[in-house]
Order: sequence, then C-alpha cells, then structure tokens
Amino acid sequence: MFRKVLAASIIGFMLTSTLVATSASAAAISNGAACPKSKINKTTKVNGSVYKCTKNPTVKKAKLTWVSRDCLKANTSYAKMNTSYLALVKELPATLAALDVKITAELVKVEEAKAKAVALDLQIKTWTDKLTQFTAAREALIADTANATKNRSSISTYTSAITSLKSAIRSATASSVLYGKVGKTVEAMKTTRENTVVQLGQAKEGVAQALSLRGLVCDKGL
Repeated sequence: MFRKVLAASIIGFMLTSTLVATSASAAAISNGAACPKSKINKTTKVNGSVYKCTKNPTVKKAKLTWVSRDCLKANTSYAKMNTSYLALVKELPATLAALDVKITAELVKVEEAKAKAVALDLQIKTWTDKLTQFTAAREALIADTANATKNRSSISTYTSAITSLKSAIRSATASSVLYGKVGKTVEAMKTTRENTVVQLGQAKEGVAQALSLRGLVCDKGL
C-alpha cells in the first residue's frame, strides 16, 4: 500500500513539475523576452500565438528577442502605409500645381465657350425667325392654287432654304450645348483637386492608426 501511495506521489510530482516547467517556458516567451542566437529566425507557438526569434523592428539598437508574428505583421503594414503616405506628400505639390494649371487653362476655355455659346444662340434666334418667315411665305404660295405653276419655283426655293435653316439650327444647337458643358470639366477638375487633398489627410490618419496598432501588439510582455 505504501509503495502504491509513493508511486502515485512521484507521478503527481512529475506531472506538476512538467506543468510548471511548461508554464514557465511559455511565460518566458513573449515580446521583448531574450532569445539565444541558436534560435535566430526560429519560431515557436505559445498559447496560440506564434513568436519569432529576431530583432524587434520597433526598438532602436534592438537585440535578439522573441517577437510575435502579429507585431511583425503590424510593422510591415505600417511601413507600407507610411511609404505610400510619404510618396503622396512628395508628389502632392507637383500634382496640385499641374491641376491648377489645367484649371486655369480650362477657365479661359470656359469664357471663350460662353462667348461662342451666346453668339450661337443669337444666330439660332435669327435663323429661327427666318425659318418662321420662310415657312409662312411658302405656305402662302402653296395656298395660292390659282398660280400654282407660277409659284412652283419659289416654293422649291423656300423648301430648300427651310431645309438648310433647320439643319443649321440643329448643328448650332448641338454646338451650343457642347460649349455649355465646358464648365462641367472645370468642376470635375476642382473636385479631383479637393479629393487629392482629402486622400492625403486620410492616408495620414491611416498611418497614425497603423502606428498605434503596432505599438499595442508589439508591447513588451505580450
């Protein structure tokens, strides 16, 4: 009986020792915990988290320590976002300057287009008035059946003139509409300029958030 109790005690002690050792080993591996050179670039899994023996990218003059995979991923994400943001900052002045040049040039076109649209509208009104007159005159000749043979040539002339006027009015109207759309191009450019500035601000916020997240997941002891 004593032997059975002694054997059970020994087994219990061994299990307890193993659990304590495992727990201590797990506790020793966390962000910032030192790791030997023999483990460099090796990974280990502790309580579902993966750690790598490497230099912590968030620490200056870092030594070999265990670094969580989440920390390494967060650092990579931050680095990419920051690189993109810095590229935007560098390109922004030239981008905005180019847009300003285009906007200024387009504004000149807008004024020219407005003048042309006004001139076309006046021409369209003149042609429309003539169309009304020619149509009325042709209808009067057509109604004069007693002189149908005599009026045939004049009716034909009016018909050709009316056809030409209608065609000219359609063409001028289409051109006037196009001139009116020139201003919309300017608005689109201005919107693009505003969005460019907004995107830079959003990128800056994204970098700040990525940096904050990196700080959290790379915190020593996690």
